[in-house]
Amino acid sequence: MKMKRDKADIKFETDYGIVLECIREVYSLEEEHLRLGANFRKTMVRPFMKMLERHCSSIQMDKLHKVLWEVYQENRGEKDFLEKAGVILGPYCREV
Repeated sequence: MKMKRDKADIKFETDYGIVLECIREVYSLEEEHLRLGANFRKTMVRPFMKMLERHCSSIQMDKLHKVLWEVYQENRGEKDFLEKAGVILGPYCREV
């Protein structure tokens, strides 16, 4: 007998800062594909952008990726990326 689930049993939200750290790490792993013009939705970047979109409800996932990819290309160091991304996204994002 199959169980029917209408919604998730546990609501899980990830910390905004941790999501940014994961995005920076995934950008480093997917850098070659993204530089060659691969659609970020077909890479490991998408799930993390989706999580970040929940924190930045006024910004669509495509725009988040565009801004963060530019920040990543300018600031490859983890600390630099996190600081700059935080400054840019801070006014638009909230803790969930």
